[in-house]
Amino acid sequence: MPAAIEPMMATLVDKPPRGEDWLFEVKWDGVRAIAFVDREEVRLQSRSGLRCERQYPELAVIPHQLAAAQAVLDGEIAVLDEKGVSRFHLIQPRIANADPNTIAHLVRSTPVVYFAFDLLYLDGYDLRNVNLGTRRELLAAVVTPGAVLRISEAFAGAGAELLEAARETGLEGIIAKHASSGYESKRSREWLKIKIVGEQEFVIGGFTEPQGDRDYFGALVLGLYDEAKLLWVGNVGTGFDHKLLADLHARLKPLITDTCPFAERPKPDRGITWLRPELVCQVKYANWTQDHRLRAPVFLGLRTDVGAGQVVREEVAPLTVGDADSPRRRGGAEISAEKKEKKDTEVAEVHARPLLPDAREATLAIDGHTLKFTNLKKVYYPDEGYTKRDVLNYYDGVAGLILPHLKDRPLSLKRYPNGIKEEFFFQKDTPDSYPSWLRTESIDSDHTQKPIRYVFAEDRASLLYLVNLGCIDHNPWMSRSPELDYPDFVLLDLDPQECPFDLIVDAALMVKRVLDRIGLAGYPKTTGGDGLHVYVPLEAVYTYEEARIFAELIARLVIHEKPEMFTTPRSVSKRQRNRVYFDYLQVAKSKTIAAPYVLRAYPGAPVATPLEWSEVKRGLHPSQFNITNALGRFREKGDLFAGVLKKPQRLEEALGELEKLWAKAGGRPG
Repeated sequence: MPAAIEPMMATLVDKPPRGEDWLFEVKWDGVRAIAFVDREEVRLQSRSGLRCERQYPELAVIPHQLAAAQAVLDGEIAVLDEKGVSRFHLIQPRIANADPNTIAHLVRSTPVVYFAFDLLYLDGYDLRNVNLGTRRELLAAVVTPGAVLRISEAFAGAGAELLEAARETGLEGIIAKHASSGYESKRSREWLKIKIVGEQEFVIGGFTEPQGDRDYFGALVLGLYDEAKLLWVGNVGTGFDHKLLADLHARLKPLITDTCPFAERPKPDRGITWLRPELVCQVKYANWTQDHRLRAPVFLGLRTDVGAGQVVREEVAPLTVGDADSPRRRGGAEISAEKKEKKDTEVAEVHARPLLPDAREATLAIDGHTLKFTNLKKVYYPDEGYTKRDVLNYYDGVAGLILPHLKDRPLSLKRYPNGIKEEFFFQKDTPDSYPSWLRTESIDSDHTQKPIRYVFAEDRASLLYLVNLGCIDHNPWMSRSPELDYPDFVLLDLDPQECPFDLIVDAALMVKRVLDRIGLAGYPKTTGGDGLHVYVPLEAVYTYEEARIFAELIARLVIHEKPEMFTTPRSVSKRQRNRVYFDYLQVAKSKTIAAPYVLRAYPGAPVATPLEWSEVKRGLHPSQFNITNALGRFREKGDLFAGVLKKPQRLEEALGELEKLWAKAGGRPG
């Protein structure tokens, strides 16, 4: 059974498509969740990839309504009003509540219903490549509807009628799904949504002063992302009662900042308290004005199941002639749209369609080579149940992103044949038994002067072959063959010495300020462990010693600026606690580091994740990015480390600026 699935998303259109091949459903106004049922246990995964079954304990009985030992359902968790209509504001108190006593009370006062609308897996069979019509037939066959689990009914060809009924009932809208569609973990034109009332998520970037007899705040200042910029779209001041104002204000206070988060300041901006843009809320509105502002917005509730960086404006897509026909009969306009979508997906270089079936073994042809994948059900992450198959599928999904960062770099293999909690071993020398098509290269060891036959991951087949050996993470050199004496980036490595990650964040921001002052770009990423890396791309003309000296100068400057934050002894036993260790000695020939985008062999299956500098702030933690949600993030963000490969830098002018900084600091590095 899959360990995680990213949901298929619908494209917003302005009217329902025509044709009997379209199935129409009510658009439930609740929380999207994929339910993983394994015998008597239920695990619920939200849109953000986080587990949420603790908030909805009444859904633990779902297995009793399923005629299956294992199944994966897609559906919506909703709270119904007295007329049987789902309302988002009713489920709002349940979304982020973690207090067991409060949850127990809410189960009685505000029970939820899980409306299942898709079946993705059933007793050993992955159904995502099966057409929707068949998936729904199987769903109806295995589900016995009851109090907490119901099937979201579908009506063939009845778009106009269902839309009118939804309008009369006061529903949010309807969903149209093509009966022949497979299940794709992305936004697709095979699924369409038609809204009656404008409603979507917005990022909260500030709040205004209260007016009259209102307490706490007057309105929330809202924004949406356009690429990396947060754009102001208006304020919402209705939809709150006194208790909600107090609760929201308590959530907002820790996010207060002096910096306006919007690309352009709202007008007027007097009396606004700025916030770090981390909270997301649901708002309904009448329409958009010509200057891209919300008209008549009403606050519905907070959304903890959606990341702030994912919040963009939902644009209405034109309904083409092809939307009324089956895929085999579609016209040229729709085919062109599909080609464009395919091209866009290729640019993102990430996909989530599982490569390997839920079986013990599989043999596949990849890049012209026959690969046999074995022991696919072996559990690699015991606490979470992630298997070797899950790890292989992750690397297949991210291959387009990671391979450019591995190309031409010798690899030191760290193999976990029995998972992360059993013994592992290192391997540098490649045995003769490995396939001849794998690229290998003999490189003399600086220590023994004897040749070591290193392996390279040059393509998808090579990468997956190594993963099948138990290589959970991949550790390349900092230089490329044939220029192995000249690194093409400087690694600035920040490690915690029994300190909170917020201290690592503070140290990284100090590093960024220095890099900004000396005119160099740095690219941050989580290590996937407990530290943070900043890569400074270089032209491959400097020796490792020159690169290491540069890293040491940066380290000594930030340590000089705030010595109480750092610890300097190389010996771990001599380092001070609650400090950051700046490991510039890691910059050396044949030393390896965890590459960007690799899984790490730690509980939770974290991923070494490239970051935007705007994300490097207190509250960040490497565990936020893991096997369940990383692919979705990478599809959204693309390769944030592309500049490491494409924008090499010279050090001469930067060293001059660095010398000036030392002069201002009152000394020279010692």
